[in-house]
Amino acid sequence: MPMMLGTKGDDILQWSASVQLLASLREKLARKWEQCPSGAAQSLLDQYIGALREELGYEAQLTSEVDALNAGIAQALSPGELRPLRARYLEVVAAHFRRRRSVLALCELCCDLHDRLLAKALGFAEERLAQMGQGKAPAYALLVSGDRGRGEQTLVGKNRYFLLHEEQATRFLLFRRQVSAALQEIGLTGGDAELWHGSLREWHGLLGAPPAQPEEPAQEEFLAALPPFASPQKAQPRELPGQWRPETLADLRVLRGDAPLAREALAAASRTLGLERSGDPFLQVARRIIALPVALGRFGRWRLEKSGARKGELNLTEFALAPLVQALRVLALHAGVEAGGSVERIKRLLETGALDVELAGRLLQAYQCLMQLKVLIEIRGEEGDSFCNPEEFSPETESRFRQSLDALVSLQKIGYQRLVAQG
Repeated sequence: MPMMLGTKGDDILQWSASVQLLASLREKLARKWEQCPSGAAQSLLDQYIGALREELGYEAQLTSEVDALNAGIAQALSPGELRPLRARYLEVVAAHFRRRRSVLALCELCCDLHDRLLAKALGFAEERLAQMGQGKAPAYALLVSGDRGRGEQTLVGKNRYFLLHEEQATRFLLFRRQVSAALQEIGLTGGDAELWHGSLREWHGLLGAPPAQPEEPAQEEFLAALPPFASPQKAQPRELPGQWRPETLADLRVLRGDAPLAREALAAASRTLGLERSGDPFLQVARRIIALPVALGRFGRWRLEKSGARKGELNLTEFALAPLVQALRVLALHAGVEAGGSVERIKRLLETGALDVELAGRLLQAYQCLMQLKVLIEIRGEEGDSFCNPEEFSPETESRFRQSLDALVSLQKIGYQRLVAQG
């Protein structure tokens, strides 16, 4: 079944998918009617209508349960009250996925849950700050990069958060500490290593633009802003310009906070990407990405783990999903496309002429297939990289998986032509 149903404007991919779906349905009905009298044809249509009504009822039930969970989240008075609501929400989403297999629906629901939980975490942090007699929280902006930044949050998301402010003050350091604690209590982060914090001037410095004036050091060394990719440690001299990763800035998204501050932070990231994407360091990274190995090695053999607990299994993340997401990202950056999600990047690359309709459709199907496998692994309760055993694939799943890898290799070839052959 096509991945994307319905049409939106002049989106040729959605239009094509809808046409294929309707054509397939008409063909099946026509073959059935050829063998049926009029009464049987009416009965067949009634069955289709009944099935559609049942599915609509299921969707209404899902909406009702999600609304109830959202109301519970809004009324929660502590992080402890949110954890069972989050667990139930994920159970509902997982059940919907097992029935629908819709990656887009799952990501939409998980992104909405993530944002609601994050809003509550910030609210708790602001309340605690007031209870400490520190007044209102200082102006801040919270940005995210990773699965949520691309709009691809699943049952187990991997994200990095950036908490920016305008002033360097003890009050902000206290607020940051409360934000970090609330995020951990709710289960959105695993610690400070996933939450960078600093002033807008420090953000500019990390992106390569030196601050206009030196800033007063923080009063608590262990709370000093860290480079976004470093582990928590005692404050040390910062490297300016700081190191950055194109994938982090390209996937950056504003979640909450002061709108002008957030706009400036995003604008600075966009300027950095614009300056760096034609430079040699970016091209070197991009060339390495488009040459990443895929799950099928020489002679069509699977790249399986040769030792350890995962011996005989295939790393779906390393050899399939990550190469696809990263290749789409570097091609989008090279083409000046600022879309943040993989699906949107495919559509925008099609619009710019970097992809043709046939390959764009294959890539959408590949993304659907690989993400479905990833979510099914998450439903089993596994975290970290996603591993699967190709011997357990059904013939249909193996065929789709191989077709997905073929589409990925075709994408890598296009990347090679644009980033290597043409210099």
